[in-house]
Amino acid sequence: MRLGVFRNAILALTLTLASAVPLFAQTETSLSGGVNGRELCEQAVCGSAIFAAVFAGQIDGRPAVGLALGGIRHESPLPTPEHPCVAILGGSWSISTFRRTLAGTVGEEGGTICYIDGVKFLVNLTMNITQGGKGDAHLTAILDHGPLPLPPIVQGVITQ
Repeated sequence: MRLGVFRNAILALTLTLASAVPLFAQTETSLSGGVNGRELCEQAVCGSAIFAAVFAGQIDGRPAVGLALGGIRHESPLPTPEHPCVAILGGSWSISTFRRTLAGTVGEEGGTICYIDGVKFLVNLTMNITQGGKGDAHLTAILDHGPLPLPPIVQGVITQ
């Protein structure tokens, strides 16, 4: 008789845990922090603008530091005073930390690059989280093309 009670308790626990797993899987991934890095290759040369940066922030409420990589395609040429913004047409990104890697896409109509002063540009884009989590985050960054010959600097923040 005790075996039956034990078996029923195990079955009840298993069913409870199994039904809770989908609830955890449906939560959005929380991503926020700062990025600071360089543009490694411009779109005219590589087919997309390629960036590498240090990420420092939080993923799902836990402190995280890692490497952020991204590539975006945008309308050409870069913005000018006469044409102050160009559309970001797509791209991909990843943030790798010791604990996990998040990655995703920058979808069509995913953002803009806008003229500031001839060497600086404001980048706004939506980061779709498709690997390692789910949801969206927003990147706002300054792309600084001066002074040359150093590779352009990118500094920004990721929010939700």
